[in-house]
Amino acid sequence: MLERLFVQNLATVEKQIIEFPPGFTVLTGETGAGKSVLMKSLSLILGEKCSKDLIRVDSSFLSVEATFAIQENASVREILQALDIEDEGLLVIRRKVHRSGKNSIFINDHASNLNCLVQLGKQLIDLHGQHSQQTLLQSNTHINYLDAFAGLAEAVGKYQEGYQQLLHLKQQQEELLTSQAERARKVDFMRYQVDEIDSADFSLTEEKELQEEFILLGHGEQLLGALSPVAEWSSNEHSPLNMISLALHSLIDAVKIEPKLQAMADEIQGGLICLEEVVGDVKRYLDTLEINPQRLEWVNQRFAELDKLKRKHGATLEDVFAYRTQLQIDLDELEGIEENQDDLQREIGQLTQVLKEDARKISTQRQQKCGDFESLILNHLKDLGLERSKFFVHITPKEDLTSKGLDQVEFLISTNPGNPAKALGRVASGGELSRIMLAIKTTLTHNLSLGTMIFDEIDTGISGWVAEAVGIKLRSISHTSQVICITHSPQIAAQAPTHFKVEKIFQGESSKTLITPLQPEERVTEIARFLGGNDITITALSVAKEMLKTAG
Repeated sequence: MLERLFVQNLATVEKQIIEFPPGFTVLTGETGAGKSVLMKSLSLILGEKCSKDLIRVDSSFLSVEATFAIQENASVREILQALDIEDEGLLVIRRKVHRSGKNSIFINDHASNLNCLVQLGKQLIDLHGQHSQQTLLQSNTHINYLDAFAGLAEAVGKYQEGYQQLLHLKQQQEELLTSQAERARKVDFMRYQVDEIDSADFSLTEEKELQEEFILLGHGEQLLGALSPVAEWSSNEHSPLNMISLALHSLIDAVKIEPKLQAMADEIQGGLICLEEVVGDVKRYLDTLEINPQRLEWVNQRFAELDKLKRKHGATLEDVFAYRTQLQIDLDELEGIEENQDDLQREIGQLTQVLKEDARKISTQRQQKCGDFESLILNHLKDLGLERSKFFVHITPKEDLTSKGLDQVEFLISTNPGNPAKALGRVASGGELSRIMLAIKTTLTHNLSLGTMIFDEIDTGISGWVAEAVGIKLRSISHTSQVICITHSPQIAAQAPTHFKVEKIFQGESSKTLITPLQPEERVTEIARFLGGNDITITALSVAKEMLKTAG
């Protein structure tokens, strides 16, 4: 329940405190006096964005503060608990907006934000203004009223979570399909690169091996010319090795005469052995030496192939090999998307079946509650002077899932006997729409469990006994919810035990709005003014007194 509202520097309000009691409260005043300030200040408390134009012209900021009693509002207390905010049965929301655009928001002295205000606002106040009446003409909103009456908020909320997941999966699927052609081009190009690298069939040591072979092949003639004389050292009796061998034999003969020469003979023999080994190695090397121009050409071509590979895929063969490895990883991933598509399609199919089953259960509950909803609405319409109306909830099954399930819900009404029921916008006048909305609000009072209901322009298009019936209905609602109504109707105003007057006071070149509670005598005068204008007559006063007396 709204207990207290403080408004400062909002539009024409300089500083105002309003204390709201339980039950039914009305605010009345001349057009332009500033009655809309109440709706605007509460909208700011409930998280609406604020225009700098709302700040009073001679001020740099505006401030609003609302105090709510929330002992019996479990939903609000759960939200506060989740926000780690203590309440002790009271909720105080403060909001200050500077002309610079800076916002400061406090919930029970804890710094907060607009999202939290919106979250709390849905559980604190039901604002009914001209927008609500226009919303009633939009058939896509009707399903929300039926679901609220049927107590389907939790079931529909759970369904909508799954539905959002389904939309996300379908978006993923669409993105995959959209990129399929591009993905195919990438796969083809990557496969071409893999084949190109694989066809080169290289090893990481191949360049070194080729370089060694290139040196041999490129200098074969020079090596042959240089090593051939060495290989010929033992080719005939006059070759160096044979000559050394003869010398060794002569020295051995000399050793027989002079043993001291043995050391010399040993050195010559060791040298001869070494030379023979070297000559043997040279001969064997020459046997392997290849003078092959065709092989040399192949080596040069192979070098060219590897250089081309490195220009395209990496600075070294190690880089080319690493690139080939990454190519395969990327290729496997892209080709695996086809499998992902299949998995995604299966997931979409399974979730769709689950959601359809949930939607069918919700549809069944809507059908079951539909008759009760129609009956209650008709009873309230009867109380509001539309006793000959017919009201229907038309539910059309849908093939495909929507955010609300498998149903399209539309309210149909006939306000004149003999006429078929049609859409609200085609049948109901402005005054009838106000009463239909009030009938719906009354029906949903217990289901919505809102502490405060605020009505603005509920009297649009009505007067006389119809306005009185609306006032009586509002007073009836106030037995279970706090009701605050901004009205021009004396019949509605007479039904409210608490009455505030809104007036604009001019002070030189400036003006300000005052909201003051009326005493019983002042209420008579205010209602009489509504009945007869500013020139209040004895008759108007008498009628006003009688209206208040009848209302009790």
